[in-house]
Amino acid sequence: MYRFVFFIFLIAMLSLPAALLNAADIQDGLWLYLPLNEGTGETVTDYGPNNFETELSETPPKWVDSGHNSIGTAMEFDGTSNYVKIDMASQGNDIDSHFDTDKGLTICAWVKVLNVATDAHGQTRQPVVMKGGANQWEFALYIYDDFGAGMSVWNCPGSGVSEPSAPGIVPESQWIHQCGTFKLTEGVKFYVNGEEDPVAEAGDNGNGPCETGERPVFIAHREDGQWLNAVIAEVYMWERVIDVDEMSLAMNTIGGLTPVQPGGKLTTTWGDVKQRR
Repeated sequence: MYRFVFFIFLIAMLSLPAALLNAADIQDGLWLYLPLNEGTGETVTDYGPNNFETELSETPPKWVDSGHNSIGTAMEFDGTSNYVKIDMASQGNDIDSHFDTDKGLTICAWVKVLNVATDAHGQTRQPVVMKGGANQWEFALYIYDDFGAGMSVWNCPGSGVSEPSAPGIVPESQWIHQCGTFKLTEGVKFYVNGEEDPVAEAGDNGNGPCETGERPVFIAHREDGQWLNAVIAEVYMWERVIDVDEMSLAMNTIGGLTPVQPGGKLTTTWGDVKQRR
């Protein structure tokens, strides 16, 4: 009996360094991390290495109980007037990795879509995460009116560089984890729920993503009138293409990144990581 217990303990101890390493790896290239779990107040905290200041819409999103076993508190957006705004360029650290051949871009978030087509915009889609405006269109993680989902990357005038989507994959009023990646010459790949294979992908058509855009990042809003009616939590952005194992770790790690070192550098301690049950 004692040998068995010791054997189990030994396996656990040998596995722990690998788990810690994976948790540390997820921080490589991390640009933005918004848990959206404060539950009160007029701002949300960016726990990424840039410590961006954020701003809520005049009519702010609501703090709600997520109805999820692990997420706890999240933000509900009404689909007509709510957003979170992160003006990276004005804070001197805009993200440019989507047009860097050595880097790339990944955006992930937990989303519970409550309704679609609430904004009467006409493009039949609403953003989870969005960056761009007139002649400065850059990228977005999207929900579609058919309860599909996908990711778009544009050139500055707004023509698609890579825009795949998968119809009907988003369950209404149920949580789904979605990640989109983009890299020059490879295009966009879009994943849900940590699955190994992308549910949608499209190549880079060669017309080049926007390199001069300086518009803010928005959660649940696009500046020309798109609004998403959804509950959103755990928004991540990396300046690289993360792999599927890292997506799964992000999906299963809720509120696990905390700034505990001087200078805003993140350290993940295993005791701070809440693993999804």
